Amino acid sequence: MSNLVQVDIAESTATEAIAVLPEIHALFPEILENRRWFHAHPELSFEEVKTAAHIVEILRSYGIEEIHEQVGRTGVVALIRGTAPSASGESLCIALRADIDALPITETATVDYASKNPGAMHACGHDGHISELLAAAKVLHHERDQFSGVVKLLFQPAEEGYGGAREMIKDGCLEEGRLGPRVDEIYGIHLWTVNKLGEVACEVGPVMAASDKFCIEVRGSGGHGAAPQFTVDAIVEAATLVTSLQTVVSRSVDPLESAVLTCGTIQGGYGYNIVADHVTISGTCRSFTKETQERVKRRMHEVCCGVAHMYGGSISMDYQYGYPATVNSYPACNEVVATAATPFVGATRAKLPQRTMGAEDFAYYLEERPGCFFFVGAALPGDARPHHKSVFDFDERALLVGASIFVQLVRNKLRV
Repeated sequence: MSNLVQVDIAESTATEAIAVLPEIHALFPEILENRRWFHAHPELSFEEVKTAAHIVEILRSYGIEEIHEQVGRTGVVALIRGTAPSASGESLCIALRADIDALPITETATVDYASKNPGAMHACGHDGHISELLAAAKVLHHERDQFSGVVKLLFQPAEEGYGGAREMIKDGCLEEGRLGPRVDEIYGIHLWTVNKLGEVACEVGPVMAASDKFCIEVRGSGGHGAAPQFTVDAIVEAATLVTSLQTVVSRSVDPLESAVLTCGTIQGGYGYNIVADHVTISGTCRSFTKETQERVKRRMHEVCCGVAHMYGGSISMDYQYGYPATVNSYPACNEVVATAATPFVGATRAKLPQRTMGAEDFAYYLEERPGCFFFVGAALPGDARPHHKSVFDFDERALLVGASIFVQLVRNKLRV
């Protein structure tokens, strides 16, 4: 690929040169315009009506006609069908996914494209995911006569905790039917401000954790604060429980495995001189494997029973399974990503390891089809602007890298 265009990496976190496809580089002003429009007009999960409408408007302006709306409630599926004959007589369907929802955060960043919707913000890069997939779509549609097979574009709602991927799957986005042919492989990008610009991480195995919720009800017997001997103090019971739960990971999980148990809220009590009879604790558990997930759940239940018995109260736990772990189970698909990324960032930076205890509903796609979920470094220089924070932002030059990888990935898989 001798015709690649060098990216200006001045005032960036990049440590080495970055080159991208000329077709994508030429679209950079449009990519920025799209990203900043979506950033300024965020919509929460399953409320992405204007977001979806704008995506459809842009796709149609590119000449893409096979578009399906209200998939997975507020998602969009678009098809780009290659017109070149397949040398083997067989053709693949490759799905590329971008999540489109925002978070319930009020933005405090002082940028020209800040959110115009109070209480909603693109604080996880989904605005970038949309714009880089749109850019890839424009290029791929233009060169559809050079490949066989089908590219299925998934603009998915409600990734942020509401399982939009599950709804898309229920509506048939992966199957043969009204939404096109059966998907053979699926790929997704997460812009990642933990990694430097020009870094691509596509580790084999689990890359994002299973995310579960729990709610614990601690019950005692209330009374006067001056006469605790006649009570079962639910606050003392709960305090012991919180500290005891911290031993679940440290003493019940293999040190070579990973797990998190966080008590995020604790609520209880009525007044300074009243012994509380009820405390509620809620939190999250994270794990990479089913075995660790079940071990943590079982030990939590045992600790709850033990603390309740010790104090003479009662403790009940409601444990809710959330997103499963996002697992890249197909090394060949990871190689597809690394091969596509290498011309742009070099072999060393094209296949970096990256795991996080954050969660992603892309996991549901990978339970159904081969594929790869990978991270594209997007860190800005200076103070950290992490995901899910009101000042979140990323280096928009990362969009050139992500869009180029999407295009090159499809070229490598489908071009004749």
